[in-house]
Amino acid sequence: MKDYQKSITVNNAASEIYAAITQHIPDWWSDDFSGASSQKGDRYDIAFGETRKTFEITDVIPNKQVVWLCLKAHIDMKALTRKDEWVGTRLIWTITSDGQGTTLTLLHEGLNKSFECYDVCESGWDYFIGSLEAFLITRKGTPYHKKEAIEK
Repeated sequence: MKDYQKSITVNNAASEIYAAITQHIPDWWSDDFSGASSQKGDRYDIAFGETRKTFEITDVIPNKQVVWLCLKAHIDMKALTRKDEWVGTRLIWTITSDGQGTTLTLLHEGLNKSFECYDVCESGWDYFIGSLEAFLITRKGTPYHKKEAIEK
């Protein structure tokens, strides 16, 4: 079964893309973020309201690849019988340059149509990869904002 995968190509240097996925996660994914995410062994927590996840950085090749392992997950959706489906999945971020631009590919290893949350997660990733692309191009992404969610 095919795992979720999405690529974007931008004119940014590989080092800028690497910084976005290691140091600027709150700028494009969620500002409800704590921990560290730039070195092997780092761990961070991220939340979207009551949906919460914990990741460990398991592999780092500067300006080429970063791998996040999901250690804990709670997806706050009533319809799900398994709210921790992401546990054990790996997010593999690969950066390649070809002279025409720099491509960032996310392979969410394990996230496929066998997951109850797949459709929602696929839409979510599509949105946040778009947010990451906007952040890379304009320095302004469209992350989940904890403060705005509280005010609603």
